[in-house]
Amino acid sequence: MSSESGTSALRTHRHVVQFYDRDEELAESAGDYLADAIAEGGAAVIVAAPGRWASFEARLATRGADVAEARRNGTLVRLDAARLAQQLIHAGRADRAGFDAQIRPAILAAGEAPGPVRVYGEIVALLWADGHINAALELEGFWNELGREIPFSLYCGYPRQTVESSQRDGAISEICRLHTAVVRRPVGGEAAASGPVASKATLPAGKTRPAEPPAAAEPLARANWTEASRTFGGTRQDPRVARAFVLEMLRPWREEQLAADAALVVTELATNAVLHAGSPFSVSLVLSADVIRISVDDPVPLGQPGGPHWLPAAPGHGLGVVAAMAARWGVETQASGKSVWADLPLPG
Repeated sequence: MSSESGTSALRTHRHVVQFYDRDEELAESAGDYLADAIAEGGAAVIVAAPGRWASFEARLATRGADVAEARRNGTLVRLDAARLAQQLIHAGRADRAGFDAQIRPAILAAGEAPGPVRVYGEIVALLWADGHINAALELEGFWNELGREIPFSLYCGYPRQTVESSQRDGAISEICRLHTAVVRRPVGGEAAASGPVASKATLPAGKTRPAEPPAAAEPLARANWTEASRTFGGTRQDPRVARAFVLEMLRPWREEQLAADAALVVTELATNAVLHAGSPFSVSLVLSADVIRISVDDPVPLGQPGGPHWLPAAPGHGLGVVAAMAARWGVETQASGKSVWADLPLPG
């Protein structure tokens, strides 16, 4: 992921995000991105609220595109992002089946043009504005997965004020990480290296998992389990499956903030396990009186490939995101390998 400023520098990127202050600013940069595709004999897809269609088409016309003809021959496609934002979310989660049914056909149809296919999308921004942060992150992931199956490029737009006012630095960092280029990175776009975290690369001697609280403890009144775990095969799809597992287990809390934070943490830890340990891994959740501990275990011991290289905490990446979101985190050496864990505070 890189930070870019000029539109020409973005032409080689497959997934761009712009944090914009004015609609005119977005229409110019994203419009140019789309216009290049039409000029090269390809197609453009505008996934925006209907009120924004005209500004994009005006920019395309300024760049020499025959908008009416492009719409007639299918090289310019418009989709209603406001309607899709309502259809693609269920119980606070993004609907993958709905995404495939609504989005995939439009991209495939646009791909019949001989040139490149470029898409502008703002469903994610609408979800974020409505408070569905986790669903927006899931949808960004769906776009990336679709892009690995079908050749197209995507330009996303988020209003800067909406994103920065959410005070969700970890989620902002995740948005940036999910894109190959960032235009005008927002405040919070990199995980803070300081804050209420105490991160160490190794667990202090004698550290144990949090003890189970008494049955009458308030947090447990909202969940019927104290520990849950599941093992995954270690494929590139498994971080997404692990994310879904954690969200399902946290569903009784009905707490959007906790769910979004937990989803980000398990995604980072599981992705590291797949990329660096290259083996099956397990995810466990343990409730205590005031935190939930998320642990990802794999069979690669510390000191071997996948060991120390698995523990960078650079801001905005990997465990840097985990460190910014967790109350504390660490790593344990186990007889069967290692366990990387993070504690998230439970809602009061």
